[in-house]
Amino acid sequence: MKNLILFAFLLIFDFAFGQTTDYSGVVIAKSDKTPLPGAIVLVKGTKIGTQTDFDGNFNISVPDSLNTLTISYIGFKTQEIKLDKPRLLEIFLKEDCNICYFDYQDIGVHAMSGVLNNPIGGQLYFSTPAMFGGTTLKTNFAYQTNLKENRFLNSSVSLVHLFMDCGFDLDLKASLRNVNHNNNIDSQSYSFESSINIRGIKLLAGFSTIDYVELDKNKMVKSNGPLVGFGKWLHDPFYAEFKATMSIYRNVSEYQVEVKRNFRRLSTFIRYNKIGGFNEINLGVGYQFNYY
Repeated sequence: MKNLILFAFLLIFDFAFGQTTDYSGVVIAKSDKTPLPGAIVLVKGTKIGTQTDFDGNFNISVPDSLNTLTISYIGFKTQEIKLDKPRLLEIFLKEDCNICYFDYQDIGVHAMSGVLNNPIGGQLYFSTPAMFGGTTLKTNFAYQTNLKENRFLNSSVSLVHLFMDCGFDLDLKASLRNVNHNNNIDSQSYSFESSINIRGIKLLAGFSTIDYVELDKNKMVKSNGPLVGFGKWLHDPFYAEFKATMSIYRNVSEYQVEVKRNFRRLSTFIRYNKIGGFNEINLGVGYQFNYY
């Protein structure tokens, strides 16, 4: 009798789990809608599975007692699909990423030379350890002079990687610029900007204020205005970062353009600054290292 009951139980079990339903579908990258060949499609909790073909298509038989598929592909987030009446599936996978930046806990020291007006100068850069998951605080102080009446001070503090996701990064920055030139131009400007970095492209927007005096033109400007800018990572053969900003005030404008490139620990840059009648081209070279 026991053997008969066991046989009946196994028969029922085999019948219940032996019924299958065929499903077919296609696995697609959500970002650019291209098919993903070689994606792994598994029945969750089992070793029943298959791979997508060159066009991202697959076919799989699923036991009726199970109703979940897991789809995985290198570089994409694994997704679970609940099976229902539709047997033709269209599955979109999102890109996965491990965000890793290399600008935490850094100190940089640069020698600078102004080609036009301020030949002697230097810059100190410092970044804190990562805070709040990934955010870091960066400070930058640069000073140039001709050892006489000219001087140019440029300093900033930034919250970098404030919000991060795959291909997206948000930074905030406050800066101060002070210029004294040939006993003729005296300018002090402040700005606050935010930058959104989307897949290698940087978009900047903010607000600036300036107190500008140019004696030989009897020009005095106290004004507020918008700040806009653009940046981009330049690939082969440059491997450099480009950034340009413009602040528009009443009767005067301010421009800043910078190209930076690192060679291992060696850091170099070229900057152009224009504030009203003042122009300067800066060349910088320095050493950047991690202090932790």
